Amino acid sequence: MRPKLELLDKPLIEHILDEAFQLIEDPGVRVAPYVEDLLRAAGSTVKEGVAHIPEVLARRLVDLVPRGFCPYGRLGKPAVHYTGDTVHFDPGSSCLNILDPETQQPRPAMSADLVRLVPVAEMLPQFAAQSTAMVCNDIPPEIGDWYRLLLVLWHSEKPVVTGAFSASSLHTLIDLLAIESGGRETLRRNPRAIFDVCPSPPLNWSEFASQNLVDLARAGVPAEIVSMPLAGATAPVTLVGSVVQHAAECISGITIHQLAQPGSPIVWGGAPAIFDMRSGKTPMGAIETAMLDVALFASWKVSPPSDARLSGRR
Repeated sequence: MRPKLELLDKPLIEHILDEAFQLIEDPGVRVAPYVEDLLRAAGSTVKEGVAHIPEVLARRLVDLVPRGFCPYGRLGKPAVHYTGDTVHFDPGSSCLNILDPETQQPRPAMSADLVRLVPVAEMLPQFAAQSTAMVCNDIPPEIGDWYRLLLVLWHSEKPVVTGAFSASSLHTLIDLLAIESGGRETLRRNPRAIFDVCPSPPLNWSEFASQNLVDLARAGVPAEIVSMPLAGATAPVTLVGSVVQHAAECISGITIHQLAQPGSPIVWGGAPAIFDMRSGKTPMGAIETAMLDVALFASWKVSPPSDARLSGRR
């Protein structure tokens, strides 16, 4: 038995989703030219870089998302099943600085630090997957995203949660995974990694993010939308308002993703926070941030008019 905390009841969740569907139609979502034709062909109006996505279209495409999927390990076997209310952990992503174990002082993270971290995560059964957990500051930025993935693939048999730093480098990362998996089709059947893709709040799918959504969908490699509403700064100051914006960003991203390749796996994810007006910082340990986390992951559970459910990973 596992205790369960619910902040939102079903009527409120439905109301949040109704407002999110309204938002993506009016005022709409800013999108990159890369996906404008894709959206127009499906019946959306796109004017001056803003897509007005009809609710009926978005609901139909949300309904196509698989209810779950299994990332695979190096040995070609499913390592974990992401679905429903199941909870799985990985080390997180993109740490810029670490606390040096010798000097006890913060410093930029290096590739050797990532190599030391991977075996720790590998031996802990609590971690279902690895992640490209650090930005390696000793590596040229132009190759930083695929190099850190290469390090993890060298030292781990677990699946990997990762992400590209640019649209152009995404294909290099996918090629690395395909080489290890035995080809693109094997990678499509047995995905070795999940890629984080982040909209730019509020309600903006940039060229980089839009291209990542489309290219991952067509490659059959799972994507994870990491919407990051910042309550009081790039999102409404009210918590429920931030949850509505988060849902709108996720639904619009899923729409783009499923238009590119219907049925391709995608995760409803997020990394919200509040904005501290006094310090200008984002306190990730604040109770309001935790409440946002609980609320935004509850909001994917109701998707009228069908009962289809989105894959969820916390």
